[in-house]
Amino acid sequence: MIRRRNIYKRFLILSFILGLAVLLISPELQKKPLRWLEVPVGGAVYYIQQGTYGILNGIGGVWYGYVNLIHVREENGQLRAEVERLRGENNLLKEEGALLERLQAVVDYKKNAPFDLVAAGVIGREPSHWYRTIIVNKGEADGVKVDMGVITPGGVVGKIIKTGLHHAQVLLMTDRSNAIAAIVQRTRDEGIVQGMEEGAIRLKYLPHFSEVVVGDTIVTSGLEGSFAKGLKIGEIEKVEKREHELFLQVRVTPQIDFSKLEEVLIITSTGEPHEKIGSGTAK
Repeated sequence: MIRRRNIYKRFLILSFILGLAVLLISPELQKKPLRWLEVPVGGAVYYIQQGTYGILNGIGGVWYGYVNLIHVREENGQLRAEVERLRGENNLLKEEGALLERLQAVVDYKKNAPFDLVAAGVIGREPSHWYRTIIVNKGEADGVKVDMGVITPGGVVGKIIKTGLHHAQVLLMTDRSNAIAAIVQRTRDEGIVQGMEEGAIRLKYLPHFSEVVVGDTIVTSGLEGSFAKGLKIGEIEKVEKREHELFLQVRVTPQIDFSKLEEVLIITSTGEPHEKIGSGTAK
């Protein structure tokens, strides 16, 4: 029995050795085991490569997306800064354009006026509750004196009440202590324009029999040395007759907006009254 087992083992060993010898001798037989492994191993390698590629591609996409997002944010910041700069330049251009228009109106008015004028810029406003005044950048060195009239191409502003070498203080027409000789353009009734507490103006000393109505134009009468005749002051807003009073109560709307004054004209010499200016400024 033992002998048979030994013979069987020897046979198996001999068969294995012969098979191995044949495999080593034949190239085709060498390739077959590898071909058997090629399909499963190749498939596994393929799926591993695909998974690795997908992961790397996803990571790359996220990274490039993050980098692009940073670039977009930087570009947006630059664009916003550029927009703000252009807005600022646009505002400056608008201001320069508005200034040129105002200065052109002042120059044209000064050129055609039959009296002497000095152009001045408003550089301050008096914060006092007692007086309504502005400060202009022309003074004694420019020939400006106290009591000179101050106007714009639109109408009357007020009078000079104080001067320095290069500046002057103007008492606005709306101040209670100011008084300007005036006339109703249509009826030719004369009176005095004076400021009121709330910043409006009124026409005083018109008799009860005066035929003035709302909408009538009030102009300077030229009876004082501060203003030439015919400069527009404003329009009648309200007329009231009160019993036992000698004069009408006449409220006037000023021709100009005193809160928006930027440039004015100072009358240094009224000269002779001129009909064209009187009628032209009252329109």
